[in-house]
Amino acid sequence: MQIIVKNGLILQKNGTFLKGHIGIDKDKIAALWYDDAPISEAGTTEVDAEAYLVSPGLIDTHVHGGNTFTFSNSGEGAWEKMEDRLVSTGVTSILATGTSLPHDETLDFIDRTRALAEKNNTNRVEILGIYMEGPYINKNKKGAHLEEHVRVACMEEADQILEHSGGLVKVWALAPEIKENMALAKILAARGISVSLAHTDADYETALAAFSAGANRVTHTFNAIPTISHRYTGIITAAWQHGAYMELIADGHHVSPTIAKMFIAASDPGKIVLITDNNEFAGLPDGNYLRGSQRLIVEKGQMKTESGSLAGSIAGLNKCALNLTRWGYSAGSALKTVTENPSCSVGAFDRKGSIALGKDADIAILDGDFNVMMTIKAGRIVYRSDHFPLAVSSR
Repeated sequence: MQIIVKNGLILQKNGTFLKGHIGIDKDKIAALWYDDAPISEAGTTEVDAEAYLVSPGLIDTHVHGGNTFTFSNSGEGAWEKMEDRLVSTGVTSILATGTSLPHDETLDFIDRTRALAEKNNTNRVEILGIYMEGPYINKNKKGAHLEEHVRVACMEEADQILEHSGGLVKVWALAPEIKENMALAKILAARGISVSLAHTDADYETALAAFSAGANRVTHTFNAIPTISHRYTGIITAAWQHGAYMELIADGHHVSPTIAKMFIAASDPGKIVLITDNNEFAGLPDGNYLRGSQRLIVEKGQMKTESGSLAGSIAGLNKCALNLTRWGYSAGSALKTVTENPSCSVGAFDRKGSIALGKDADIAILDGDFNVMMTIKAGRIVYRSDHFPLAVSSR
C-alpha cells in the first residue's frame, strides 16, 4: 500500500460515519477495513485520522478561479495558486468555468483549460471538464457578465467551441426563452451535454419546455433567475417536477439561510449540488479590484459590482457545506452535496464522489467544523494543514 488512512470516521453511502481504515495503492482505494486492523507493509505512509471525518475529495462543478487565477484570463504560474486554495478547502476535482467572452477569447479559454486538463498527472486538482456559463444568456439577468459579450446562440460558433474542447464541455448554461438558445439546448442535450438554465427570464412554461427538451440543471438556483412566490411558480418548481440538478451557493449571502432551509426541505437531497462560483478574487483580502474595466468590491465575505449585484462567491466549498449543517442538514448529508451529488451530475460517479473499492483515491480529512486537515488526490498528499496534529509516518 502507498498510504493507509487509519482510525478515521469514514463517510458511508447512507450519510453516516463509520470508524475504519482506507488502503491506497496505485492511485486507487485498494482496501477498506472496518472490523479488522489494517495490513501495513514496508514503505507505507500511515496517516492516523483518529476522531476526524474522512470524506471523498470535494468536487466543485462551478468555479471560475481563485487566488488571482481565472480560467478566462490566466497568467504564468497562476493555476498553481488556484490549486493552493482549492486543496486547502478539500477540493480535488472541478469543472473549469468560463464566462461570456468574445468568440476568439472563448476559444482561448477552451484551449488553455484543455492544456491544463491534459497534464492532469501533475495537477493537484483534476479538471473533469468545462462549464460554459454564457455567452447565450439574457442581458436582463446578466449579473457580472459583460453585456457587450452576451449574444444569442449560433450553432456554427457552438460547434467550434465543442470541437476545440475535445469532449471536455460537460455543462452549458443558457437562457432558454430565446428561441436560438432553446434550439441549441436540444442539440446539446442530444449530444450528452448537460444543459443548465441560467441568467434567464424564463417563466414556468418555458422552463418546463426546456427540461422536456433535455435540460437537466439550474445554475446557482435563486440567483439571476425569476423568483418564485405563492402564485408565480417559475423555474425552481419546474426543475423540481423534472428532477433536475439544482446548484446552490450556500455562502449565506447569495441565498438567505431561511430560504435555503425551505429549499433544502422541499428538494430531493440527491439533486442539490453545492457550488462556490468562486472567481479570481476568492482568497484575496478585502478591497477594490478591477476585472478589465469592471470595478469589483470585496468586503465582509462578499463580492459585488459597483451597482451592488453579487459577482460571485468567495467562500470555500467546505464552508458552504458547513453552512448546510447550520441550516438543518447532518454532516454526512451536507458532505454528499459536495461529493456524491456533483460527481453524479457530471457523470463521474463511477470513479469519484464516494469512498469505495476501486475508486480514485481522492480524500479530504476534516475536523468537526469542516476545516481541512489533509487532502489526498489520486493517492498523493497534496495539502496538510499546519494545525493538523495527526501522526503521519512511514513504515
